[in-house]
Amino acid sequence: MKTILESGPDAAADWAMHLATVTANADLRDCDMIEVSIGSLLRVVREQLKLEVVFIGEFVGASRVFRHISSSSDDPVIKPGEFHGLDETICQRIVDGRMPSLTPDVARVRAEHGLPLYYDALGGHIGVPVRFSDGTLYGMLCGFSFEACPHLDERDVRRLEMAANATARLIAQAEGRNVEPLAAPH
Repeated sequence: MKTILESGPDAAADWAMHLATVTANADLRDCDMIEVSIGSLLRVVREQLKLEVVFIGEFVGASRVFRHISSSSDDPVIKPGEFHGLDETICQRIVDGRMPSLTPDVARVRAEHGLPLYYDALGGHIGVPVRFSDGTLYGMLCGFSFEACPHLDERDVRRLEMAANATARLIAQAEGRNVEPLAAPH
């Protein structure tokens, strides 16, 4: 069975269609269904990008708080509500341009980017900002594995941007914000 990533030239359209289907399942009046949709979306991203963990982290003050997590493990290494100081995170470095959205092997570049020692255990990482339609930054949609991820490329960053747009729409619905049509990633 082929994944969306292996399915040829129509893969991006297939990916967008699947994300739209997951997003459409969320009813504006039903926060539980929105939570289920976010979980489904993260699972699809994790499986298609062949990652161990995919999460949405909200930027709250000087912290990144894990809000939604999909893990291939029954005992995930991060849990909703846990947090790190933004200054310690790859997320902040991506947002301010000090690191790229895709790092196939974080452990190899940890010292170069001034990351804490615990990042030595990390392999590949991919992340993009989650922004509401008015441009407000909510946080990040990220994924990682403990092994290097040479299979990831810029197409996967674009796919993650589509997922971040869908995520922003779902979070906006859950928060009762005005929901605009999804903007195409740049």
